[in-house]
Amino acid sequence: MRIIWCCIFIFCVPTHSSISSEISCVSMVQRQALAVVPGGRKPRPWEVNNYIIANYHKAGAFLSDSLTRTILEILGAPKEVFGHVEYPCYSSGSDSFLHLCHNMEAPFLVYTDAFNASVESAERLKSGSKKLLVAGFVRDPLEMVASAYCYHHAGEELGNQMFPVKEIMQMGPEEGTQVTATALLPLAEWMTSVFEDPDDDTLRLDFEDLTKSSARFDSGVQRLLNHFFGTGTDLISKQERFLIAEKAKVYDANRNPETTSVYINSTFPSVEHSSDPVCKKAAHSALHKSLNPALFARYQDLQRRLGYAATQS
Repeated sequence: MRIIWCCIFIFCVPTHSSISSEISCVSMVQRQALAVVPGGRKPRPWEVNNYIIANYHKAGAFLSDSLTRTILEILGAPKEVFGHVEYPCYSSGSDSFLHLCHNMEAPFLVYTDAFNASVESAERLKSGSKKLLVAGFVRDPLEMVASAYCYHHAGEELGNQMFPVKEIMQMGPEEGTQVTATALLPLAEWMTSVFEDPDDDTLRLDFEDLTKSSARFDSGVQRLLNHFFGTGTDLISKQERFLIAEKAKVYDANRNPETTSVYINSTFPSVEHSSDPVCKKAAHSALHKSLNPALFARYQDLQRRLGYAATQS
């Protein structure tokens, strides 16, 4: 992991490319691996491949984590299969019961605010003979800024070390969006470096698409399952696929508008993860009118590289 964390710190300028995203079925290499599991039993997916789900602040982080846990629960994965990497790697809460980085060598990892092109390369090298399949959640970078400002302005995640939450709580939209945009820029750059031009082993899921309608949400879940496990039954059964898709519907905001909080564990209460729409409207106005021009231009470039229309000041 030392190499990976070094990559996080030294990565600065992502490369420029274009968007592409296709789902591929289980490869011949995977199929050959299926036959060598001792005892003649069908292998579990994490015995064949390594998996990473990447998310970024206010771009479906809680949704991606919930979907990952649903998948592993339905598949009956033991706890050592799942790990989490977050930047910065700190514990949440004064008693440090919730360690945000754990089991970082697991075959099924969620990366939160910590995955960039350099880390992806390091993880692929580390994966060795096992294929590494990556999926990530992407959102318009300036939408992330507006949502993050309102989220922290409401006092959410007081212990967050990347954003000065207590200060943002006291700031109006113009000052608050400036501070938030500055803090969020590295995350938006890292996100862009991986998902502006993903290869066949990397799936991009757009937050805007997943939240547009229930049909789009269901389609996105199926794309994720197809990408990770193929369209057949070599890695997961039809029943497992059905159960995952059905349980995932709980996290569809169009079906369940009240689903605006996420359960952490028995020690920590649910955490609100939505942002006030009235606040976001004011934040958007402030971004257009008063964000530092050089910073605004950086975000416009990221929007273009990710295929979004560049916001005009």
